[in-house]
Amino acid sequence: MSNQKTNEETLRQELRQRVIYALLSPAVRLAQVFGVGLKDLRGLLDTAYFQQLRNSDLTHQDIAKALGVSERTAVKLSRQAREQFLEASRQHNLPRRIEFMLGAEPMGLGRIGQLLPDTDAIHVANAVQELLRQKRIIEVQGRTLKYAPSAAVRSLPRDTLMARVGGLNSLAENLTNAVYGRFFKEEPRTFARTLTFRGGPEIYEQRASFYQEVILPGFRDIHRPEGELSLEERQELEAAQISLCWAPYEYIDPNQEKMVNEGE
Repeated sequence: MSNQKTNEETLRQELRQRVIYALLSPAVRLAQVFGVGLKDLRGLLDTAYFQQLRNSDLTHQDIAKALGVSERTAVKLSRQAREQFLEASRQHNLPRRIEFMLGAEPMGLGRIGQLLPDTDAIHVANAVQELLRQKRIIEVQGRTLKYAPSAAVRSLPRDTLMARVGGLNSLAENLTNAVYGRFFKEEPRTFARTLTFRGGPEIYEQRASFYQEVILPGFRDIHRPEGELSLEERQELEAAQISLCWAPYEYIDPNQEKMVNEGE
């Protein structure tokens, strides 16, 4: 029995390593394309790992222990994360988090702040204003001003650099959830498929219309507005995400990128 348990744990450990290795592949491929050296890539990995632990409200001491580094190094990583990535992350994640919260019920600034005790009030207010500017939420007039999502299922064009990076963060987060559910939890609610096919130039024109006319309306039909449900029905609701990607097959060519860079 002991040997069986040892073998099972060995297989689980191998699976964890293989999955993490596979998920590192996209970053490594792009690092190769853009000539990012191993030292710089490791630095980015260190910073990302620190930020992930920091998001879990761990102290610098706890983070240092988890990473196997000194507290001095943890403080250095904190500074790097703050200077290079924190503000950009806040611009994307905080509005998205607030928008998700408002999907449960309309709320005012005060209530939103209560549910985000670790976030400065000014950042909450700025995020709400950004959501209003993008028309992702609407004002609900009453005794106190509240906010609610403007659409049950939405699709926004990523028309700025930071918006596109934010969209990438959402895609990576959803991919991670799907991978964890499928490989480690045997979660039947996760789903992943990749289709490879051939077609003429019109496939790129049809992509947009297919998404707008078929996929998006289909998910809007599935959505159940919470305001129309009883308390018991609302408690049975589950939030889910779907991510769609579309790209030419084997699109990345490191040699071609290298020639472009050398020609600049």
